[in-house]
Amino acid sequence: MKKCFFYLFIFVMIFHNLGFAESLVKKTEIDLSQFERKVFSQNGEDGVLEKIFDIIGTQSKYYIEFGVEDGLECNTRYLRENHHFSGVMMDMKYENHSLQLYREVIDAENINDLFAFYKVPYEFDLLSIDIDSNDFYVWKAIQHQPRVVVIEYNPNHPPMADRVIVYDPSHVWDETTYYGATIVAMYQLGKIKGYSLIYADCNGVNLFFLRDDIVASIPYTFKNMNNPIQLYRRGIVHKPDPLNRQYVSSRTLLQSLR
Repeated sequence: MKKCFFYLFIFVMIFHNLGFAESLVKKTEIDLSQFERKVFSQNGEDGVLEKIFDIIGTQSKYYIEFGVEDGLECNTRYLRENHHFSGVMMDMKYENHSLQLYREVIDAENINDLFAFYKVPYEFDLLSIDIDSNDFYVWKAIQHQPRVVVIEYNPNHPPMADRVIVYDPSHVWDETTYYGATIVAMYQLGKIKGYSLIYADCNGVNLFFLRDDIVASIPYTFKNMNNPIQLYRRGIVHKPDPLNRQYVSSRTLLQSLR
């Protein structure tokens, strides 16, 4: 009889512990659309980034952002002025050393040299890319490991269309639909580099990625995480490309990284 009670006790404890373990791994879902807020950003990036860093914490409070124009409307100003972040901004036309904004023409060949020149740490909190052209190729080339990445995508194509513009380091956006890469292409790039797609802003402009090791370490998940079809937003409709230029798929471009 005592042996029966002993086995019953073990049986109950096993199921109890399994239930306890399940409760430990169950994560609270966060809907980042509820936190969009524009202060200095183009859309609601200020509020989304504030919430992300509220969840994951900060390490260096260091950022790199390029494609900021004069730096007044960008994704890092709010963090700099309200949360004591610092870092480097780059733009092909503007420069303001008081803001650590430097005039640089960025491409996939020179980005790592620029990071070395500006002494960018290997791991830092935030990378923001918005150059209206070779965004996909530049992120692909970056060897550093930012914790959070914000990158513009091209919403002018269906959400499952895997399209990236053909690489041309001299390409300048002509305000047509021919720029950047689609949400699926960016998702595939992030996946290969070890990032989860956690959000796309409501205006169909920017994607937010969080490094996979950080995703695994926090007691939260994000609504529609890694589901580009659900996250996709149509965004601003640009005029069709009159030159009918060709695209390449991310699968082709990422074969060397697989």
